[in-house]
Amino acid sequence: MPRQSTLPPPALSAEQESKLRLYRRLWLTRIDLEETRETIDELIRRKLPLPRRHRPSPLLQALTTALVVNYARPFVTSRGQSIAEKAVPGSCLRVLTTDERKSHEALIDIRNRQVAHSDADGLDISIEVFPDGDGGVCRVVRSPFRQAELRHLRRIVTKLEAEIERNCEELRNHLPHHVWL
Repeated sequence: MPRQSTLPPPALSAEQESKLRLYRRLWLTRIDLEETRETIDELIRRKLPLPRRHRPSPLLQALTTALVVNYARPFVTSRGQSIAEKAVPGSCLRVLTTDERKSHEALIDIRNRQVAHSDADGLDISIEVFPDGDGGVCRVVRSPFRQAELRHLRRIVTKLEAEIERNCEELRNHLPHHVWL
């Protein structure tokens, strides 16, 4: 592993600072998308069964949750704000077809309504209240993805990875080389 220089980082112009902030965001996005792709590959490889009458296995639920969280992380931020903001430039999504963009938005929605938050208004819940307690039925909201959906999501991730790399290549032309920034 390369050693970090003890010299102070070079002075950057305001434009370079802005490009460096974006480069760092894209660098982290590459990691999140790589983890997403690896989770998809694991789900495809394992072929975990999708039960019809019972809840999915804890492993299938955990991998589905990891897929959604890792995918959505670069595109939203929730630093105490009630509305998530995009963190990666929307221009990176231009490589997606209309259908792929709908899938992207659906994953973000799953993250916002079902994974990061429990949206009781959006769930199919029936509760029966008794004097000494209650009973309830809640349909599983985080339905695991089917194999065809996983392959579709993998194509989206691969396209986004290529676009992120293209953006990084462009940004590298404007940043100092061979110094830690």
